[in-house]
Amino acid sequence: MAFMSLRAKVTLGTLSMGVCEYLRAALIVLLASLFMISTAVAGPFNLAGSEWGFAGETGRTARFVQFRADGIVAGSSGCNRFTGAYDQKGDELTMGPLASTRMACPPPIMEREQQFLTMLGNVRYVEADDPKLTFKDGNGEVLAELVRRDGN
Repeated sequence: MAFMSLRAKVTLGTLSMGVCEYLRAALIVLLASLFMISTAVAGPFNLAGSEWGFAGETGRTARFVQFRADGIVAGSSGCNRFTGAYDQKGDELTMGPLASTRMACPPPIMEREQQFLTMLGNVRYVEADDPKLTFKDGNGEVLAELVRRDGN
């Protein structure tokens, strides 16, 4: 009889461990589901109050873009400063019209600047995976990948 009691206790112990493992797995699945739901409910990234630029670009000719809370976009195109309006609705983003200062710089910088301003005007979608921001055109093609500069 003592042997049977010991066997019952061992079986009960094994059953308890099985239930614990099952509950732990269920808890992990539940937490993962809640994380995915909270991420989806949080919605798209809000650009207001953020600043982005090209990785590795520093100094006076660094190109960057700032999104202000009042719907104003501003920044540097490498030689000149620019400003204008932006409109973000979810992952849709438009900028412009943009106004720019008119300083002269060496031709390669001016060409790079014109390409940058043209690209900003072609942006229609944005994806944010902090610290990376991806601008896309109306067809979903990647136009540029920027990194966060403001440290938030």
